Amino acid sequence: MIEPLFRVEPFITQSESGRWLVTWQVTNLGSETLRLISARHPHSQFRTEETPLLGEVAAAATTDLTLPVAFSEPPGTVVENPFLILLVSDRHAIWRILARVRVTAGPSGEPVAGTAVTVTVNRVGETPT
Repeated sequence: MIEPLFRVEPFITQSESGRWLVTWQVTNLGSETLRLISARHPHSQFRTEETPLLGEVAAAATTDLTLPVAFSEPPGTVVENPFLILLVSDRHAIWRILARVRVTAGPSGEPVAGTAVTVTVNRVGETPT
């Protein structure tokens, strides 16, 4: 069994009704369609509760994931090691994709992603039959 190959681009930020939304662009570099299960940001300074997702990412396809995020740091604050945790499944297993990026508070207190995203993939279970 081959683990999924994923590329995750640094998020972009927008403001909506007084809250921050971040959009991650994720690309399935593998040869099998992956079903999206959930996403979250678990860091106390960059947080999104677990959010169920619907849909799939076909082989060699890219999709955008937009999530609201709790972020209220003063401009210039650097938040180390926040993650996007994405659960996906293929025909055989459930996989956890961890995308780590450095986040800095911009001039308006908005979360700004660093330029590099580190991606790690771990198998966390079997796909129900």
